[in-house]
Amino acid sequence: NAESAVELDPTYVKGWWRLGQTLSSLHHTKDALEAFTKAHNLEPSNATLMKECKKLEKKLEEEEKLMKETEEAAAAAAEMEGDKVEPPKVTTCTKKTTTTTTTTTTAASSKSSTTTASTANNDNDKIFTKSDHVKGYKVVNGKKTSYFHNELTDEAKKLIGDIAPKRLEEAPANAIPKAAPEGASAWNKAGTWEEKDVSAWATDTLKAALLTTTYTLPDGSPDAGAIASIVKVDKCDGHSSFATVRGKKRYIYEFLVKLTWKLELTNGHACQGNMAFPDIDGTCELGDGYDMVEYSVDQGAPSDAKHLLDRFVKNDGLRDALHQTIDDWVRLFRATY
Repeated sequence: NAESAVELDPTYVKGWWRLGQTLSSLHHTKDALEAFTKAHNLEPSNATLMKECKKLEKKLEEEEKLMKETEEAAAAAAEMEGDKVEPPKVTTCTKKTTTTTTTTTTAASSKSSTTTASTANNDNDKIFTKSDHVKGYKVVNGKKTSYFHNELTDEAKKLIGDIAPKRLEEAPANAIPKAAPEGASAWNKAGTWEEKDVSAWATDTLKAALLTTTYTLPDGSPDAGAIASIVKVDKCDGHSSFATVRGKKRYIYEFLVKLTWKLELTNGHACQGNMAFPDIDGTCELGDGYDMVEYSVDQGAPSDAKHLLDRFVKNDGLRDALHQTIDDWVRLFRATY
């Protein structure tokens, strides 16, 4: 076996390793540590042996600490019951050695020693079960409790104050319920975020406003009295809503519109075309205007009318009137909601 192997060859590292494993499995921690230490001394560079030594050193330290706490707990319990008994001596298990020492005592002292140890063990058994020592139980004020139990001092209790549970007081039956903020639903008394969709209203009113947009060429222009107007809303896609948060309103809208325009000249001829505004939304400040794309003129327009269309439809005139119409719609939205 491993013990015989290391007796025959003390430099046999593997023998010390197997001996240490055997002793560790038998919970002979101290002897196992000695075996692994001898093996490590023979091979100092062996990381596995070093790891086992550190693990057993930690385990041995924990066992000694637990034994000490058990002795103190047993002594405290004995004093509480009026039995002034010496704490039981702790005997650690060690491996069998080849040398045997025999001690002879008188029959009287042997009997007395046996009786004392028996009394201490009986008192210990009244408080702890066989597994309680391992689980870490201890005695506080005569009661068995967890090892992690923390008894507060008088000074700590004063700092913490009264932490006893208290019964909640019922609200008076005639108490007036708190009103919800203006613009919020009755359930939203805290005034948190609440959003309402008004896309249908916004689409209808925006279409109606765009169809009322007209522009008359002023006196002094090449064709004073000619009228430019929006004759059809080909597309009006988007959404609109308003949110109430902490009593304040936020207006949210985003639309894309495509329009058909018409310029009626004073000579009876007319020009027609299309334009689109893709970004009618809350990022546009009132008065700053809106980006226009997809401007076009239908075929058949008089060639001499191009300069009129560029000046009074595409760049100014009707386009400025449309900017004003959209701004007025935004103001109506805010006023309505």
